[in-house]
Amino acid sequence: MATPRAFISFSVLGAAVVASEVHRKGFHAFAAALSLQPCIVVKMGGSAITIKNKLETLNEKALDTTARQIADAARQGTKLAVLHGAGSFGHFQAKKYLISKGDSHPDWAFGFADTRRAVTTLNIEVVSRLVKARVPAVGLSPFPCAVTSGKKLSLAGPLAQAKEVLDKGFVPVLHGDAVFDDRQGSAIVSGDLILDTLCQGLSPTAAVFLTDVPGVFTKPPSESGAQLIPEILVGPDGSCSLPEMSTAEHDVTGGIEEKLKTAIAVVVKCGIPVYIVQVGTEHAGDALAGKVPKVATVLRRA
Repeated sequence: MATPRAFISFSVLGAAVVASEVHRKGFHAFAAALSLQPCIVVKMGGSAITIKNKLETLNEKALDTTARQIADAARQGTKLAVLHGAGSFGHFQAKKYLISKGDSHPDWAFGFADTRRAVTTLNIEVVSRLVKARVPAVGLSPFPCAVTSGKKLSLAGPLAQAKEVLDKGFVPVLHGDAVFDDRQGSAIVSGDLILDTLCQGLSPTAAVFLTDVPGVFTKPPSESGAQLIPEILVGPDGSCSLPEMSTAEHDVTGGIEEKLKTAIAVVVKCGIPVYIVQVGTEHAGDALAGKVPKVATVLRRA
């Protein structure tokens, strides 16, 4: 959304213009105008920004394009909180060492550490691409302050700090992570769980899932006859009609089915639209700028 000319600067000249605008329209109208600044919570899917079947391999084109689109959206006045999945940086290690199931594996401590090495490596890559695009991005890791109890988040840690980071003009960049669990030893805090938590804490105007496909299909998009579902209407109780889903074998966070459950929960709890859109496309750029993408799956209240 383009910033109104009267609100561009808080320099001496800008302050005079703002004062004039407040006097002309009244303080409440001015405050309301400022509150219209869109805030978007963005989830970069692991399969969108990495080559998910190749160990620790980036999808550099998708990541660089997304960084430029986020930079463009930020320059237009959109506030963004970003999180990303692990993709090929973490899922393989987490599955091998059973991190989501606790500390029963004999090499659990090493597996936990290697999983975190992988996911934080990806986080550094994402933050680096954003900073290169002149986005004031800062990485926030859930571990060690975020804690789960029976796989449910009990201490939010840096997730709760994201609002302060955002309010100070930065773009927080969180990620799925291995964390301690006070019942089973360890668990995975997925990017989807983080998105749900952020949406409840930040009161955004929309949430965006960037995926490797244009949205949700009537059946796997690789199959003949698959059709994009442009809109999913969600009832007050979360009811809606969904196609059958499949999950990649090494995906320890639930795949598209879990993402849809998260999107539905966000619609119900926060009353905001959720866009599932293909990474690196003009439609993704529109969603990141707070616009309705033409090609995507939109979840909204019925």
